[in-house]
Amino acid sequence: MATLFLLDFMSKHISISRLSRLLQDIATPVYVLDEKQTLAYFNEPFVQWVNGDAEKLLGQRCRYHVSGSRLHHEIIAAAIAPPPEILRGERGVAILAVDAIRETRYRRAEFLPLKLEDGTFGTFVFIDENDLSREDAARFSTSSAENKTRGNENAITVESARARELHRVLFAVRRRQAGQYRLERMIGAAPQMQTVRRQAKLAAETVAPVLILGPPGSGRESLAYAIHFGRDEERSGGLIPIDCHSLPAELIDSAIRAFYQRYSKPESKRRHTLLLNNADLLESAQGELVASILTNNSGNMRVIGTSRFEPSEWQNSPQLPYLLATLQIRIPPLSERRGDIPLLAQWFLEQKNAPTKEETFVKENEPPIVQRTGFAADAMDLLMLYSWSGNLDELAAVVGESHANATGTLIRAKDLPIRLHYAADAKAATKPIEKIDLEKYLQTIEIELIQRALKISRANKAKAARLLGMTRPRLYRRLEQLGLLDVPDAKTQEKLAQKQKRSAPDFKEISDSPDFRPVE
Repeated sequence: MATLFLLDFMSKHISISRLSRLLQDIATPVYVLDEKQTLAYFNEPFVQWVNGDAEKLLGQRCRYHVSGSRLHHEIIAAAIAPPPEILRGERGVAILAVDAIRETRYRRAEFLPLKLEDGTFGTFVFIDENDLSREDAARFSTSSAENKTRGNENAITVESARARELHRVLFAVRRRQAGQYRLERMIGAAPQMQTVRRQAKLAAETVAPVLILGPPGSGRESLAYAIHFGRDEERSGGLIPIDCHSLPAELIDSAIRAFYQRYSKPESKRRHTLLLNNADLLESAQGELVASILTNNSGNMRVIGTSRFEPSEWQNSPQLPYLLATLQIRIPPLSERRGDIPLLAQWFLEQKNAPTKEETFVKENEPPIVQRTGFAADAMDLLMLYSWSGNLDELAAVVGESHANATGTLIRAKDLPIRLHYAADAKAATKPIEKIDLEKYLQTIEIELIQRALKISRANKAKAARLLGMTRPRLYRRLEQLGLLDVPDAKTQEKLAQKQKRSAPDFKEISDSPDFRPVE
């Protein structure tokens, strides 16, 4: 009914207020986005489906990303944003995944362009009445992409389907994981990352000292923040981050003392954290100050240290890492968990889609909002081939640059920084180094020389040994070790040749002789 109604108004100018009056009696969930992707209208069935606050939802900007917010209305606004390829004024179908507080609800939605009274185009969204299972939602994208190959132009491409599936997986991960512990950068299915997340959750429940190890750009500081805030922000007290690499020693010393003076009084609810980034660079005197805080902890202070070096490699304060390492968390480099790159790249991409603080309020004459769906296959291949020496920070920077370079809804290989192309070409041009088995190679040469000496000496072991510059017993030992003892000597060879000559029949004589068999 709603689809037929919209088709009647496709070519007409219509105002949001008039549209809302016409849609009051529709029993299925519907909503309307204006040209700025702002939620301009929705009906009561929609509010019931998302289990949201109507007053807070109205006017929210709907950008295609998995929201990092903890506000329910902002999470809903991100979840109902149309895929970017639908915003080109074309009809489309997609699956919406909505966090309805107690559960994730999936429904098929049809997106239709709507010409507004000022000549701009908005989007009308008609949602099915029945929820889908998670499995049916996942199968929908695949079947829609297959229909594209059969000539259905309204269906999405295979690449877009893969990007949307990553979007759906991110939503599920965010709801299960990041919503509680802010572990956005710790996304991934690698066993090392599963261990990191379990350790982070354990650290968030205590005030025990924590040492976070990992290469630069791996997200050590982000993990420290996740541990501090934990699942309960009300119990998160003051957080004082200190960069031991960039700050002078005097300022670091005063900051440590100020932390202790301010938060040493016992509290029952709030937990306070001293975060020492690059803690391996602390001077010995500062290390003693940190040790005193750990020793005289009133029960509500936590010290978290981060470092790229193992505890045995700390020079200035060799004892400090062991004091911090009550809980030790090691973040692996991105090169050791390449299977997580697609999901992480999609996360960073969608954060570029997300509205910034400056974009919270709609402005007049604002340029079109740039949105990307995901990565094309050729772009993802380059991401998977790259070495990522800068880890997550470098991946985030590459995704941001590619997001700005792209002209379509999918990021393609041509949109990626040129250094990724050079790296892929260099890897393709580099031939693998052939391994040399030196022992086997030398053994082959030795066998060849022994056989040559035996041939020259006509298998006389004594003469062959003299030619090889070794004793006869030693030659026998080598022949036995190399499996060459079955080589006959010269006399034996001559006797065998004579015996073979005597026993050999004269085939010509036999063949020329008549047949003397008696005739029966």
